[in-house]
Amino acid sequence: MLEVAIHKRFDGFRLDATFTAEHELVVLFGPSGAGKSLTLQAIAGILPPDAGSIVIDGQTVYSSGQQIDLPPQARRIGYVPQHYALFPHLTTEKNIGFGLIDLSQRERKQRVSELVALFGLHGLEQRRPQGLSGGQQQRVALARALAMQPRLLLLDEPFAALDVNLRQALRQELAQVQARSGITVLMVTHDLNDAFAIGQRVIVYDAGQVIQQGTREDVFFRPATRRVAEFVGTRNILPAVVERNEGQTLWLRWQEHPLAALATSLKPGTPVYVCIRPTQVLLVPPERRDEKERENLFSGSIVSEQMLSETYILQLRLDQSEAAYDLEITLPGYVYHRLALERQKRVTIELRRQTLHVIPREDGKGR
Repeated sequence: MLEVAIHKRFDGFRLDATFTAEHELVVLFGPSGAGKSLTLQAIAGILPPDAGSIVIDGQTVYSSGQQIDLPPQARRIGYVPQHYALFPHLTTEKNIGFGLIDLSQRERKQRVSELVALFGLHGLEQRRPQGLSGGQQQRVALARALAMQPRLLLLDEPFAALDVNLRQALRQELAQVQARSGITVLMVTHDLNDAFAIGQRVIVYDAGQVIQQGTREDVFFRPATRRVAEFVGTRNILPAVVERNEGQTLWLRWQEHPLAALATSLKPGTPVYVCIRPTQVLLVPPERRDEKERENLFSGSIVSEQMLSETYILQLRLDQSEAAYDLEITLPGYVYHRLALERQKRVTIELRRQTLHVIPREDGKGR
């Protein structure tokens, strides 16, 4: 287990990061400049904190109170910075085996051979970094970081310089490596797709602070604040007011419409945000509207749409609304065409209560 509680002032910036991570793939997520990379550098021993502690699998590697600050080479950490930091004068196999000085020549060769096979680097053993593609360099950097069999792997924006197809392939490789090795992997990214694709646990940063941490499902579908909701692409963050709790139902008022959500302990009159991801808005075809009892039904018109590869992003304005649009909807292409939305712009939607996440408004204001 990794336990981090550190504080650092750096060029006018204040970092206060407290979190834990088990043997899993953990994503440090948030905007650029939020303190994610500084956190990795502190854990790796490159940038000493001003105060706090860092504990890896029960061993304290840094403690201001106990005056412990182990050097990077004594922490058993694999660290891959943003631009991989491969030695340009060394071949692939020599880059991978660089830190294996305590092994015999035979053991070193065997370990390098295992990592070459693991990362699909056969035929590239004698190439130098300038003769490798971005994806190949990234594989070499990962192999070198894992060569010493670290107990913790730190990755700083590992996919930033890669194209979309290669990013997807290497995400899968990284997840498989973590599953096989069982070590804790801490990966920094500000890319929502990276975080959603492979983060088993997500730690959200903002301005040097950890503002939420939890499983991917907790963070992406149950954001703690509006700020987190914005970071994780919730898109639909609807201001509403609690009217009453009635049995298993929390009744809200949104744009003069009643809205049913799952019951909470929020009191009547509490200003809230209702969060729903664009992929969770359900379009109801006219012929299926009366198939079963439905709730939170709204009708409106599609006023804007954008095609992205195999998905469509739609903006919906509700009837009687004066807003530019009220809800954003993301649909797979086949659903868009099956519902003939290229021609039919009038739609009915359902906001299912189990997809709605209600959080109190930080400003405490009403509608």
